[in-house]
This record gives sequence, C-alpha cells and structure tokens, in this order.
Amino acid sequence: MAALWLIVRILLWVLAVLLGLVVPALFVPITAELQADETGFAAWLRVLFVRIKLYPRPEKEEKPRPEKRKKEKKAPPAPAEKAPAQTVRQAAPENAPQAKETPAPKAEAPAGPAPQKQAKAAQPQSASLANKLPKDLDRTLALVATAGGAVRRLLAGLTVHGIKAFLPVHKDTAADTALAVGRIWAAVGAGLGALQNFIRIRPGEITVQPDYTGDEERNASFSCKITGCLFIMVSVGIWAFRRLKEQKFL
Repeated sequence: MAALWLIVRILLWVLAVLLGLVVPALFVPITAELQADETGFAAWLRVLFVRIKLYPRPEKEEKPRPEKRKKEKKAPPAPAEKAPAQTVRQAAPENAPQAKETPAPKAEAPAGPAPQKQAKAAQPQSASLANKLPKDLDRTLALVATAGGAVRRLLAGLTVHGIKAFLPVHKDTAADTALAVGRIWAAVGAGLGALQNFIRIRPGEITVQPDYTGDEERNASFSCKITGCLFIMVSVGIWAFRRLKEQKFL
C-alpha cells in the first residue's frame, strides 16, 4: 500500500510540473514580423528571444554527387527470324447442314399505364429533394456562422503594432501630386478605421511623401508586427469544436 501511495505522489508531482510549464507557455507572446520593400517580402516568427525566419527560406547548398560510371553492356545478338508456319486450311464439309434462320421476335407495344407509374415514382423523389434543400442550406449557414465567429474571436486576440510605412507619390504636376496624396491619406484613414472594428491596431510611422520633383531616392516599404498568444488560439479552437459538435458536424 505504501509503494502504491508513493507512485501516486510521484505521478501527481510530475503532473504539477507539467502544468507549471504548460500554463505559462500558453501566455507567452508570439510575434510575426512582416516586411515588404523593393527587395521582396520577408517574414519572421519571434518567441521570447528566439527569432526564426519563415520566408524566404535559406537555400541549401547542394553537394556535388560523384558520377558513377556505368558499364556499357553489350547488346545480345538479335535472334534469327523464323519462317512463318504454314497454316493448313481445313475444307468445310460440303454436306454440312445449313443452320435454319430463326425469325426475330416482334417488338411489343409499350403498355398504357407504364408512363403513369414512372410519373408517380418521380413525384416522391422531387418532394424529398425539396425537403432536403432547406436542411442543407441551414447546415451550410450554421457552418459559415461558426467559421466567422472563430475568425472574429481570433482577430480580436491579435494586436498589430510597430507599423512603418513609407510611400512616395509623384505625378506630372504639383497639383496632381497634392491631390493624390490627399486621396491616399483618406483611404488610409478609412481602412484603419474599418480594420480597428475587428483587430487592435496601433498605428506607427505612416508617411506619404509628396515627390514634386521626382528626385526621391527611397522606394515604397512596409513593415509591421502581429502579436498574439497560444491561450487565445487554444480557446478559439475549443469554442469552434464545441459549436461543431452541437451542430452535429463532428
């Protein structure tokens, strides 16, 4: 009995240690760093002090493989062609009895009530389809609602910060350049206002540079950071699983 109690205590201590490691790990922030400029697009994943490059992946150097010399095999001599065997035709006996021709069966005229039976059989099928369509539509709408709720909850747990954007604007005339800059700022303001209804955004350095002379040397660039934690992702996954199970998708 004492040995059994000791094993139980050891298992409880192991479980407590695992919970002590897993629970804080759920709240560790995970950050995705995105960058786009004239050189292309790049993405990194940062967990605490560890930074992993996701895209583009570094190309592995291929080691040259030693070429194996293939031994030349001599082709076997072609076999001599054999003379075709002479076929002996056997003459059919002259006195063989000729087969009597059997008259072809006459096609029977279709019975009268058959089309009526087919029409009656088609009626329950159309009725079953009409009853089935609303059920499929309801299940599809329920699935779309669950997916939308999961995405909305996931976006609500993310934060976009560290935004750095630079966009030079150059048109033919100074007036056109000024008008273009105003339109871009209006679009940026409207876009940020709409996105903040779904996700937390902390605007950083957003610069729309009017280039009246065309001498701007810097190119357009954009970078940002998106931060979340595993706890939000796990909770959203559990919520979606429960909804799908209640709707009998699982």
